[in-house]
Amino acid sequence: MKKTRNVVVLTALVAGGVLLSGCSSVTDPDQVGLYYMQGSSDGNKFGHCTKPGQTDDYEWNNEIIYLPASLRTWTINKVDGADSQEPVIVSAAPQDGQPSGIPVKVWSQTKFYLNTFCDDNGGVVKEFWEKVGRRYGANTEDGWRRMLNDLLVSTLQKVTRDVIRTYPADRLVGNIEGVQTKAQGEIATLFAAELNRMAGGAYFCGPSFNRASKDCPAVELSIIDIDFADDGIQAARNEKQKAVEEAAAKLARAQGEAAALVAEAKGKADAAKELAKLYATPAWVALQKEIIQQQALIEACKVAKECRLIVGADGNLIIG
Repeated sequence: MKKTRNVVVLTALVAGGVLLSGCSSVTDPDQVGLYYMQGSSDGNKFGHCTKPGQTDDYEWNNEIIYLPASLRTWTINKVDGADSQEPVIVSAAPQDGQPSGIPVKVWSQTKFYLNTFCDDNGGVVKEFWEKVGRRYGANTEDGWRRMLNDLLVSTLQKVTRDVIRTYPADRLVGNIEGVQTKAQGEIATLFAAELNRMAGGAYFCGPSFNRASKDCPAVELSIIDIDFADDGIQAARNEKQKAVEEAAAKLARAQGEAAALVAEAKGKADAAKELAKLYATPAWVALQKEIIQQQALIEACKVAKECRLIVGADGNLIIG
């Protein structure tokens, strides 16, 4: 962040015998400036806003306050480079049979613009600086971070805890039925309103903010992840799920084997029924009589001295 500038660099520069009393400065593309006129004749009063990336002429002994005009984020995540690696820890709603809720860790990201709307009187950005920013020194990196910790982060922590403690931990961690998205929406709505209240005005806006308009859409909040605060709980849940899945697999195998035995038994029963039907038909009875008669002929032929069995044209045996 470009630091505040006091325009005093050309207070005694002589060129060609002429005393120069002015200079110029370029505002960074991702910043806006608040130009304050100072000195015995001007006092200390607001002049105008400088625009991102533009050059302005200044008189000596005046002051420019530079503030960020680009999209900013506050990321709470496990990865290096995050603004914070300390999650919001909150006890979730108690589940059936539990005396208290299981603590979970919430990781999130907030996207926002500083409201840099400016008109002839300085608009919202001047109001922000004089009511909030100056107190923290928000035109410096350390002051900006101190302000965000005091206003944005503390508000986010409070609202996140208020919402998350209404949901059971297992549903949150497992994101059952998209519960994280539902919780995210509730947090974002409450967060935007509470942030404005804590700051004393609509000084923080969402990603669709246009500094040429007074409209200030709500800051955008996204839940990155939710997990158990105690890693041992996650391990226990994993073991429980493993046991459940193994039991389910055993049950499925047993059911399959039982189904096979049932099918085999049913097949045998069906076959027996079909045979019983067959045995009851006249054709089967007649066939059995023929078989008995032919067996009798065979036995009679065996005891006769001279006997020949001839297969007739119809397939029956004839003694010759």
